[in-house]
Amino acid sequence: MVKTIDYYDYWNKNRDNKVIWQREKLALKIIGNILKDKDKILDIACGNGKFMRIMFNKFKNKNLEIKGIDYSEVEVKEAKSHGLDVKRVNLEEGIPFDNNSFDIIYAGEIIEHLYNADYFLSEVNRILKKGGHIVFSTPNLCAWFNRIFMPLGIQPLFLEPSTKSKLVGAGVLKRFKKESQPVGHIRIFTIAALKDMLKMNNFRNISVKGALYDEGLPKSLLFIDKIFSFEPRLASNLLVIAKK
Repeated sequence: MVKTIDYYDYWNKNRDNKVIWQREKLALKIIGNILKDKDKILDIACGNGKFMRIMFNKFKNKNLEIKGIDYSEVEVKEAKSHGLDVKRVNLEEGIPFDNNSFDIIYAGEIIEHLYNADYFLSEVNRILKKGGHIVFSTPNLCAWFNRIFMPLGIQPLFLEPSTKSKLVGAGVLKRFKKESQPVGHIRIFTIAALKDMLKMNNFRNISVKGALYDEGLPKSLLFIDKIFSFEPRLASNLLVIAKK
C-alpha cells in the first residue's frame, strides 16, 4: 500500500489564513443557493477549519450542523482549538459516517490528492442524503496556460511528477516558481473526466464553473485568468456541483 504523505508539515507554516480565495467565495455562493435550515454539512479536507468558521458566520441564521475531517494531525488539532467538530481521517480508507448522513458535502482541493478518487466519490455518495449535493473544487488539466505549455514541452501546472520537487519538468518556468515543495497532487482532471467519474458513482445534475488561480499566478496575469474563468474548459480551477 502506498503511504499517505502529510504535506501540511510544510504548507501549514507557509500560508495566509486571512485570505479567502475566489474559488472559496464561489463555493460559498453555491452552497448558499442550495442549503436549507438545519442542513447537515461535511467539510472534507477542512484543514484548520477556516472554511467551516466562514460558513458558520455567513449562514448563522440557518442553524446548520457542520462537521469536518482532515488527514493532518496539526490541522485537526488547530480546528478543534476553535471549538469545531473535526476528526482525523485517512480518505483512502473511507469516510467514517453512516449512510445518508449529510445534506451538503464540500471538498475543496482534495480529489486531486487522492490515489483512489473513484472510492472517494462512492463514499461521498454513500454518506449523502438522497437529493443531497457535493460541491468541490479542483485544478483544471486543460487550463488555458497548460494548453500553451504542453506544445512547448513544459510540464503542465498542477501535475507533479516528483514527490521531491515541483521544478521537475518545469523548463523555463523554474525561474518564476517561488517554491519547489510539492503540494501532493496525484491526478489532475479534465471536465469530461470529472463528469464521467461522477456519473459512474451515481451522481446527476452535474454542473461546472470556472475559478481563478489567484493563489498561484502572478497578479499581472490575473486579469487574463479572470477572462478565461468564464469558460470552464479553459479556467484554471473548476467548481463542480453534483446531486445524489
